[in-house]
Amino acid sequence: MKDSIVRGTYEEQVADYEGLDISVTCWKDNKVVTLASTYVGSEPAETVNRYDKKQKKQISIACPKIVKDYNVHMGGVDLMDSFLGRYKIRIKSRKWYIRLFYHMVDMAVINYWILYKKKYPNLTLEDYRSELAETLCSYKKYDTNKRGRPSSNNVERVIEAKKH
Repeated sequence: MKDSIVRGTYEEQVADYEGLDISVTCWKDNKVVTLASTYVGSEPAETVNRYDKKQKKQISIACPKIVKDYNVHMGGVDLMDSFLGRYKIRIKSRKWYIRLFYHMVDMAVINYWILYKKKYPNLTLEDYRSELAETLCSYKKYDTNKRGRPSSNNVERVIEAKKH
């Protein structure tokens, strides 16, 4: 589809591959959107409201069924990608498994933040990450088991404990 095509028009092509129908739909919104599915096609089309900059008002345009289903079911994935793009652990590595590990850590932090937000709704992801970092850095900061020769205070406590 070309950019000169009117907003709201769509075109669908269906192909059969090993007995499975594959629908590819191109829809013109602000830009051309192309979606492929084995689940749903473009019909029945619905109408959606969009703001038109030239007319400076809301207009109704046709929207294929595949776009509506995508928007309903893929919101969580797009939201996760958005959060990952904003706050990411920035460690460069040539090893693919290191990058994968930190990507999984990022996803776990975002998922825990979403759960944490149910209790504290005003907490932003940035604040949560900094609070989490401070907590992890101070974890076992004052541990009594230290390397090296024990101080005289610890030796006296050990000797008194053995006497009892």
